[in-house]
Amino acid sequence: MQKVLRINLLARNQALKSARRKNLKEVKQEWRSHDQRRVAVDRTERGMIKDERRQRREDWLAGPLAPKRDVGKQQELFGTVSGLLAQGATYPERARRGPKGNGWDPVGSEGLEGENKEWEGVGNEGNIVEGDRVCVVYGKQELLGKIGRVKSINADQRVLTVEGLNMADIEIPEGTPQRERRPFTSSELPIPIDSVRLVYRLKDEETGRDRDVIVKLIRGGAPYLQREPYSPLPRHTRYIAGEDIEIPWPEVDAPTYQAFESDTHRFDVEFQSFMPSLYDPPLPRSEILDELRDDKYARDREWHDDEYVRMKVLEDARAAWYQQRKLQSPLEQLAEHKLKLAEKRAEEIKKRGLDEETLRIIMETAQSKAPRRQKPLAA
Repeated sequence: MQKVLRINLLARNQALKSARRKNLKEVKQEWRSHDQRRVAVDRTERGMIKDERRQRREDWLAGPLAPKRDVGKQQELFGTVSGLLAQGATYPERARRGPKGNGWDPVGSEGLEGENKEWEGVGNEGNIVEGDRVCVVYGKQELLGKIGRVKSINADQRVLTVEGLNMADIEIPEGTPQRERRPFTSSELPIPIDSVRLVYRLKDEETGRDRDVIVKLIRGGAPYLQREPYSPLPRHTRYIAGEDIEIPWPEVDAPTYQAFESDTHRFDVEFQSFMPSLYDPPLPRSEILDELRDDKYARDREWHDDEYVRMKVLEDARAAWYQQRKLQSPLEQLAEHKLKLAEKRAEEIKKRGLDEETLRIIMETAQSKAPRRQKPLAA
């Protein structure tokens, strides 16, 4: 059994190393895809800026002779931006700092699988939702200081859109049904979520008036509330970091659904149609365990069948018994028996101790021995 456990331990260590290498490879691939997308977006944006600068200089130098650029293919697309600017790069899942679960989850979904932890963090990710008022603090000069309401949030790309801010005419890709009706659409370009700050209306203690305050840092934590089904609000509560002033979530309309005749009734869904018994299991135990485990015959599995373990223990006991067996002649057996008797007698004497008569005889014998003659040292 020890040999089986050693082989299994080595296989599990090898599988763990392989899983770590695979995980590292996936992380690098995700970051590589993100960087490629980011480079493509930046290249497109820089190209548009360079073209606009060149065309503006040509128009200034040519004056009345400046070419008309909104003709031909650019007749309806002149002044529009590429749709690539509205589709940013997706960050790897491990780099996202917001909550993983939804507000209507009965338990937390953070941490490792099965831990059911609650989310707690500092920053805009996870603490700004649709409907909040935000102020742009980083970015283009024409956007700095402007306040708007969040229209949508993309947690995968760490961006959000603000109503009426950063508007642009976005070109619709060819081959789509919308392109046949209109070649472009007016929409808000996304803004990095780290470039905005939450605006909260707070009462001033000195003047007693309400005024808008730009929250520099938001903290999310307890208490945790379970929201209505499909609610966009998270479970945690948000505060002003350092002040512990609670910031209420915006009011959202809970989604409503219309029931039709073909829908299953709630009574039928919640009805308990199976009654378990104490004597008969619902399903065979062995088959259920085989389905729950990944691979029954994997070399790196962490379990073994009870019958297999029992047979291996018996095999180890039989091997130990074989090692204890010896091939001895009658004379060797007699010598071994006398040796055991002598050891037993010595133990009894050691426990009982020596009497005065025995000690006297031992002392006389030691004194009667002639001393050894010492050889003279060489001169």
